[in-house]
Amino acid sequence: LLPTRHDRHMRSLLLCAAGAAAYHLGAWPGHAARAPAARLAAEPQAPADFGLAPGQKFGPTAPAHPADKPWTNLETQEGVQLVKAASNDLRQPLLADMGNDEISVSKDSIHILKHHGSYMQQNRDLKKKADRDKSYQFMLRLKVPCGEVPGELYRELDELSNKYGQGDLRATTRQAFQLHGVLKGNLKTVIATIANVGSNTYGGCGDINRNVMVPAVCFPNNPAYVAAQTYAKAIADLFRPMTEAFNEIWLDGEKAASVEYWQKDIAHFDLDKVRNYDNGNGIITGHPVEPIYGRTYLPKKFKMAVTVPGDNSVDLYINDVGAVVIMEPDGKTVKGFNIVVGGGMGRTHRKEETFARAADHLGFVKEADFFECLKAIIAVQRDHGNREVRSSARLKYLVHTLGIDDFRTLTEKYYGRRFEPWVPLPEWKYLDWMGWHEQGDGKLMLGINVEQGRVADSPGLRVKSCLRALVDNYGVDLLLTPSQSIVLRNIQPAQKYDVEAVLREHGIKLIDEVDAITRKSIACPAFPLCGLAMTEAERVQPQINARLWALLCEMGLSNTDFVTRTTGCPNGCARPYMAELAFVGSGPDMYQVWVGGHPAQSERTAVEVPSLFKMKLDDLEATMEPIFAMYKTQRLAAEEAFGNFCYRVGVPAIEEYIAKYELGSWRAMGDPFGPEAVATDATVGITSDVLAKVEEEASKRGYDAPTLIDALLREALAIE
Repeated sequence: LLPTRHDRHMRSLLLCAAGAAAYHLGAWPGHAARAPAARLAAEPQAPADFGLAPGQKFGPTAPAHPADKPWTNLETQEGVQLVKAASNDLRQPLLADMGNDEISVSKDSIHILKHHGSYMQQNRDLKKKADRDKSYQFMLRLKVPCGEVPGELYRELDELSNKYGQGDLRATTRQAFQLHGVLKGNLKTVIATIANVGSNTYGGCGDINRNVMVPAVCFPNNPAYVAAQTYAKAIADLFRPMTEAFNEIWLDGEKAASVEYWQKDIAHFDLDKVRNYDNGNGIITGHPVEPIYGRTYLPKKFKMAVTVPGDNSVDLYINDVGAVVIMEPDGKTVKGFNIVVGGGMGRTHRKEETFARAADHLGFVKEADFFECLKAIIAVQRDHGNREVRSSARLKYLVHTLGIDDFRTLTEKYYGRRFEPWVPLPEWKYLDWMGWHEQGDGKLMLGINVEQGRVADSPGLRVKSCLRALVDNYGVDLLLTPSQSIVLRNIQPAQKYDVEAVLREHGIKLIDEVDAITRKSIACPAFPLCGLAMTEAERVQPQINARLWALLCEMGLSNTDFVTRTTGCPNGCARPYMAELAFVGSGPDMYQVWVGGHPAQSERTAVEVPSLFKMKLDDLEATMEPIFAMYKTQRLAAEEAFGNFCYRVGVPAIEEYIAKYELGSWRAMGDPFGPEAVATDATVGITSDVLAKVEEEASKRGYDAPTLIDALLREALAIE
């Protein structure tokens, strides 16, 4: 006989009770006090329980609607699903672990802790295991819808990082702040302080909806951008976990002292009513606590973004779900949203069943149906996502397996209506919102480049102190960008030059002083704290940028810019597989090279270069020189983007060119789009130092010195 739901529930309760007892006795793996291994092995194991909770009608073992797919989630599920099932709504074993004196938490607690916004880490720079085992620390990732960080919150984070962290903050690629180096004994204090100031960390990580991205702008009089930001905040709240575990563990069961600062912008939606509304098509699970997620939440992390037509600063196509605001012809009223589904970056080297994927166009929904549409997509992934193999658990694999048409049909069964056709959009553009911009309300915003998002102080560059000075003295608020940089908003026009002076005083360059490669680069943290890193990323990205820029200048390509990204492993946290040029860690000081992403990060992924699977960092220039030479001589127009060129000619042609290329031979190659050399018939005397500078700048542009001088003088003096 098959076990009933009641039987499964009883087993779950027994497992939770046994687990809690094991934690209190110190007998759980990862704790010092343990029973003898032989005794543990001899004890019978209870059958795995990953079924539905009492009262729950729909979920991964009982989908509301059937779908033909290679996995069933009925016979077996991977380990993290079992941990969530036994956690009592994300409480255990974390609650027990936080009550002991260990400097770390158990393996199962690590998975539960992620849902509360924290990762346990070790310092991998330490060579001895004994030293690493003493270095356990915790990273906290805030939930920051739209990347909005009020000045008051930044001030608190600045203090917390100094007192309890490693003295810095990190802006992530999903517009949030991370705080590193928190010890377990201080974790509760830090999380509670963040919550009490009107922010939080739950939803920053885990198998739930993550931070919702939106363009990092402040245009209060632009209805489309305002709608994108308002709905992004609403989505963040709609799909937050409803369990009281966060308050019980970190706030002693009390409510936070302050309401989240974004709640004032979304109160009119009545999201509790929206969340619990049951259309009768299987979206609502019946779970007593989590009406949408159910007992075991989602198969894996889930990412969303909202933007406006043309603005792809959010990397729309890398998200599980992306939404584009569509306005009525009056430009003031929201008509609805275009929806994309099935994007994602994570993959594993040498495992072809894992892959990066750009999202597909699902269709259009009216504004009134937007929330129900998103609930339906979440329910499809909840019921049908692969819970048997974690590396295949993201929504992209479900969309890929079913195909976009069958996925749409399945989603419509939950949604209860049909999707309308995709509304045609203008061409996408990569926008980073750096430099000065008018907000439209009489104030200004200023985007500043923060390399790899590291907000720290070092000799000659004091980003952290600078931001604190601007917050304290000029009342600015922050917007974190998807490219790990920061937009300062609400600056009074009269303060513009004072703000610039503060930036220069702290060593921060204005955007016209930042080279094009650095401006468009991002990297994941990798070493020393990421447990998945195979090699460096953040700490070598400035070096990679400088070397690429120097090579481009030497080859006369200083007018070239492209999106470049580096990760320490193939999991893709810095979105490398959308970049025009990417370096993906494949071993110590070695990287797999990817080329051909769209310059606007839209609708396609880059392609790996098989012969460059283990490029040594020392060989960066020798590796890229032939590719740049091919680009310089074979592009179809001076304006053809590097990523578009690589995609057009294809990786096989690039590899063939590399195989035949001799280093340095670019010097004898002409540039079909370079300036025509000037035939001089006169001479003029200039000092040797000026001549050297002219020759250097001419070389960067593919000119000779006389041609550059001629062009500059003709422009300056308006000579035809």
